[in-house]
Formats: sequence, C-alpha cells, structure tokens
Amino acid sequence: MHVESYIEKLNPKMENGNYWIETSAEKLIPLLKHLKAIGLERISAITGNDTGNKIDVIYHFIHKKKTINIRVSLDKKKSEIESITGIYHGANLFERELHEMLGVEIRNHPNLKKLFLCDESPQTPLRKD
Repeated sequence: MHVESYIEKLNPKMENGNYWIETSAEKLIPLLKHLKAIGLERISAITGNDTGNKIDVIYHFIHKKKTINIRVSLDKKKSEIESITGIYHGANLFERELHEMLGVEIRNHPNLKKLFLCDESPQTPLRKD
C-alpha cells in the first residue's frame, strides 16, 4: 500500500492540499511504524501548542511535496508521549525542544538535555499558566 492510499483511509482533513490527521498518544507509535514501513521517510518538524487546557503535539512529514501533519492532543496536567526517535532519528532535537519549551515528558528519549535555556531561564516558557 502506498502512503497516500493509507492516509486517505484515515479520513484526514485537507488544508491547502496538505493532510491533517488526528490520533491518540496510544495509537501514534503503531501509526508511525506503519507509515515508515510503507514509505513515509522524512520528518520535517515537531511542533507543540498550549491551547489552554491541553497540549497539542504536531508531527510534520514531507511526502511527495505534500505535508502530512499528525496531531496528538495531550492532557495538560499529564502531558507525556512516547519518543519516536526509534522510528525517525531526525525527531531527536525536535523532541528535546518540545520537552524544554512546553514541558512535555518524552518517554524513552535517549537524551533530553537542554538545547536552548540556561538554568536561570523560566521553566517551560511556551506554556500558558
């Protein structure tokens, strides 16, 4: 099965010709493993957004000049998600930034040391509290 065919079965939202897929934290790893196996090779970014009562984590992939965005909404009080570095090695720095700036706990990440902030910086500066 091709990436496009599989994604169409997920009933994505389309915006400006790009895909938006919603999934849960529990379904993320199996979904990404399957997508990688059928040809989704390149992660371009991971972004996070504090919406006030939840944290949205968005995984951005490039495939044949289209962006595939996969959104996982996390409970703000218990915002944790499994690392995807075992599937996409390029996620390493993005996950570290997500952890540092929004306080998302990245389970099984190989190295969550800080990237940007010094010890005197505010903790999780992109969170709305």
